[in-house]
Amino acid sequence: MEKDKEKIGIQKHIRLDDTETIKAIDRIMELPKYKSLSKVINDALFYGLPILTAKLFGEAELGDEEASQTLHTNLLCFDEKQFAIIVRLLKEIVLNVTINKSILSSLFHDLKLINKALKVENELYEQGLMSDTPDYLNDYEIRGLKNLRK
Repeated sequence: MEKDKEKIGIQKHIRLDDTETIKAIDRIMELPKYKSLSKVINDALFYGLPILTAKLFGEAELGDEEASQTLHTNLLCFDEKQFAIIVRLLKEIVLNVTINKSILSSLFHDLKLINKALKVENELYEQGLMSDTPDYLNDYEIRGLKNLRK
């Protein structure tokens, strides 16, 4: 335990040879929370080192934060096949959302044309004043979100 306390604050020098990593670090450094490179690297190690340790040795030394512990525990129970399935399903969801948005946009523009032909004002639609979710859909969404959290 004494040795561990003595090691805190020791400087180690590293060489970064990946431009994407350097760009990511520079992007993080723009955030007000990160005023030093050491803070960025320490946080990156805090979140990433347990994952690397788990991958290499089948074990992980988790940090103090409860959320981090949960994340690491959950990540350790997935293998690469399961992650591939999750990624595929997320891509499928994004595709479906994009298709829905396209269909809804087409319907919106068709409704504008129909209203114009019928000489009905489109102002409410164009200003988004008709965008409230109907109550029954709002209730359905809230119930669905609650069920997902169980």
